[in-house]
Amino acid sequence: MELPALFLKEKTPEAWVGRRAQLKELLAYYEYGETPRIELDETAVTTPLTLSLEDGIQYETHRAFFKKGEQVCSMRFEIWHKPGRRPLPSVLVIDVFDTNPANMQMPMLSNANEDRCPYKLLAQRGYALVVAHTNDLCDDTVEKYKRGIMEIAPREGKSGWGAIGAWAWGASRIVDFLRSDERFDPEQIAVLGVSRAGKTALWCAAQDERIAATIAVVSGCGGASLLRGKTGEHLRDMTAQFPHWTCPRCAEYIECEEELPIDQHMLLALCAPRPLYLSDAIEDDWADPHKAFEAAQLASEAWCVLGGTGLRGDKFPDVHEPLLDGDIAYHVRTGGHGLKRYDWEQYLKFLDRIFKASDK
Repeated sequence: MELPALFLKEKTPEAWVGRRAQLKELLAYYEYGETPRIELDETAVTTPLTLSLEDGIQYETHRAFFKKGEQVCSMRFEIWHKPGRRPLPSVLVIDVFDTNPANMQMPMLSNANEDRCPYKLLAQRGYALVVAHTNDLCDDTVEKYKRGIMEIAPREGKSGWGAIGAWAWGASRIVDFLRSDERFDPEQIAVLGVSRAGKTALWCAAQDERIAATIAVVSGCGGASLLRGKTGEHLRDMTAQFPHWTCPRCAEYIECEEELPIDQHMLLALCAPRPLYLSDAIEDDWADPHKAFEAAQLASEAWCVLGGTGLRGDKFPDVHEPLLDGDIAYHVRTGGHGLKRYDWEQYLKFLDRIFKASDK
């Protein structure tokens, strides 16, 4: 099954500049929707609570407000960090799971699970952990997703943005905050997302080049895994159950993904030359880890043209044998869908190499 090519003719850094812009437009037009240019009348961030935790860790909860005309919406975000003498690198976790009752039945996706929020581990390694509750801006339900930011910038037309686009927009507003706060290094911001938030992390990084590294966890269909030849979840499943995630045009390619002029290796390539980490779970057939690995192999072409290394690995790795040496890293672990402590340990090894932030 033939896949659309990353490059049209020339494979040079100069050619990539134009091709990158074209790919971003294609992905918006056919899959995620076009992110509107939102001119807000007013923005503000409040900090209702700060706490001093054990081991010198500081906890803060914030709320960002966005106003346009008579419409106002807001988004919570939390920060755990250990104040130091230098600005801290940060890991921004996109969280969309804490208001939808259906999600709370999945412990590997809920904040009740400590693997979702290992602030002590990150603080010990010299990172700030930031959790953005982007679902405050766009609820993850068909009935309510048009509230919040979509009241300010409504979804319009077949390429109107969906929840993934709205969540990505919200994550970029937290990047605004981190870059304006001298406690955090503005050049060392990584974004991480799990499952549907992993799709969001990739689309956010594709649009926001201020993000220095991207980590997409079990992101599957509409995320890292190729649409063509995929097992498990297909467009028909995703657009039927979650029609609000993507643009309406995406549903027109149910059962004919091969006719799309895009596929997910193009989304991954939009992260180049910045570091990218993909991870999966061997029992997560719905996400199809092998198709995520294949997409990473194909996307490596962009990194190589830009002077990087891409993915260093010719074959799908064994469980718990991470590939960490390239600009694209990949691992598959035991178990099923979700995020575990093992995953975090691999991500931090990767980020330590990139950011040199570990306090050893």
